[in-house]
Amino acid sequence: MKKSLKLMVPLLLASTLLLAACNKKSADGGGATAGGEKENALLKIELPHPDVLQKEGKTVGGTLNVALVTSTPFEGIFNTFLYSNKSDSDIMSPMLGSFTKAGENYEIVDGGYCDVKFDKEAKKATYKINKDLTWSDGVPVTSDDLIFVYESVANKDYEGIRFDSDYRNVVGIEEYNKGTAETISGLNKIDDKTLEVSFKKYYPGILWGAGLTFNAEPKHYLGDIPIKEMESHDKVRVKPLSCGPFVVSNIVPGESVEYIPNPHWFGEKPKVDKIVYKRTSPDTIVEALKAGTFDVVDGITVDSYKEYKDLSNIELLSSVDRSYGYVGFKLGKWDGEAKEVKTDTTKKMSDVKLRQAIAYAMDNKEVCEVFYNGLRLPANSVMDPAHATFWNSKLPGYNYDPEKAKKMLDDAGYKDVDNDGMREDTKGNKLKINFLSMSGGEVAEPLAQFYVQGWRDIGLDVNLQNGRLVDMNAFYDMVQNDNEEIDMYMGGWGTGSNPDPSGLYGRQAQMNYTRFATEENDKLLDAIASEDAFSKDGINQEYLVKAYHDWQQYIHDQVPVAPTNFRYGITATNKRVNSWDLRTVSDWGWEKVGLLSDAPEKAK
Repeated sequence: MKKSLKLMVPLLLASTLLLAACNKKSADGGGATAGGEKENALLKIELPHPDVLQKEGKTVGGTLNVALVTSTPFEGIFNTFLYSNKSDSDIMSPMLGSFTKAGENYEIVDGGYCDVKFDKEAKKATYKINKDLTWSDGVPVTSDDLIFVYESVANKDYEGIRFDSDYRNVVGIEEYNKGTAETISGLNKIDDKTLEVSFKKYYPGILWGAGLTFNAEPKHYLGDIPIKEMESHDKVRVKPLSCGPFVVSNIVPGESVEYIPNPHWFGEKPKVDKIVYKRTSPDTIVEALKAGTFDVVDGITVDSYKEYKDLSNIELLSSVDRSYGYVGFKLGKWDGEAKEVKTDTTKKMSDVKLRQAIAYAMDNKEVCEVFYNGLRLPANSVMDPAHATFWNSKLPGYNYDPEKAKKMLDDAGYKDVDNDGMREDTKGNKLKINFLSMSGGEVAEPLAQFYVQGWRDIGLDVNLQNGRLVDMNAFYDMVQNDNEEIDMYMGGWGTGSNPDPSGLYGRQAQMNYTRFATEENDKLLDAIASEDAFSKDGINQEYLVKAYHDWQQYIHDQVPVAPTNFRYGITATNKRVNSWDLRTVSDWGWEKVGLLSDAPEKAK
């Protein structure tokens, strides 16, 4: 679902970014109700199914059963500055609601639980929290809860992934992080419901949330917990508070979350008595749909699309996802002391010609058609097409060309010296490349092996790391901690609301998992974030488009990551569900979904 602005987060296979004040509709806007027009208004990409469902009829209360489709238990970190994967983001959504709201270009607009006003001349943004917004224990949500997020992220003991260059742009936050200041001077509490944030530089991404928090967290409830202990604390894992329409009532760790309506919710009364969000395996989801076990499967796997697309008891919705898959190359490490990427030119994958050859040996078109039933699109860039204003649609990408890949390797000096069919490195030494890939779903193993075979076909001795796929939690632990054995890995980003890519590719971005950093990359990212991007009338679109295209071309040429696919998102709903909405511009929330009958429909 695409209701509120979110931080970028890793996808389960394989983070959100747009900045267009450009008078164009968003990629997810302008959809139709079920049975109506199925076309993406901005990209003219025909959707396979509608993007919104709305039915008339009296709702009956009851329990809404929602599936989290994953082969591994979810971590269960119910905190917006501590979580780091999509599963936790998904299962938290009923309790989060829409703290801040997205406009048609994903920019922050009024209408959420908290409005934000921007002042370019003063280099400030001002939060205004709804006067009636209250935590589920009855305590009002205040400016202190926003300050608490900033102070937690900037705490010297914070080990999460969000203290990046955007947060560092807040006045006084680095002094607080270093312990030379007791407060963050750039945070000015006007009153209990109003907080003013001052920035060192005022750049376009701020309008999309750069350096802002998209959610509050309850200081009165969490403030006494040391930051190092917070992630594992019961108040985060078992009994989190909520200011959204629902609140957690029970958790089976890693398996299910039960929600009930928030008794102190200020908005529209929820239409169901309970939500049960339950983990289910990709291998059994089709049978569960047939049986009516789940009312909603949001983001259902597309590898089994042919098995569920014609079921009589469900309706399908679709959207163009703000996401992309990629193969990343490990090029260095994260320096925890300096809080920045340290690229290592001696790493196995540091040769750009080797990376380019690997990219040309990836048959992404075949993968999209065969493995994903045509519900993926070959990717040409690390800017996804939902951010159409800045996506360079003309960038050629690395189209499958194994002969070109072989010639590149020959010319670069990667030869088969010992005639065993596999190439040695440029010094004549054995070249063995470890490829880390994640388990999950029926296609995970054959997909990984398909890519491996493509690389072996051009003479590169690539093998799955440790000879097998790893589960999601182990995968991200290994990638984030720069496991020494990883040479390449298959990942993906569900992108957030700010198109500025520095949060994923900047030198100070902890989510820059490839650890790629150069002076040229710094320069190109700085151009995107420059004050030159403003004109007297607002955003200088011509300047920004060029800056984004220049950066995409550079990443294409240097290929620290090789993009694999863009994707359609598919949601399945049981026919008793009355409302669901995948559009960005929408007033839909979890409080609006209801059930039209006591029992779910079963497939005939």
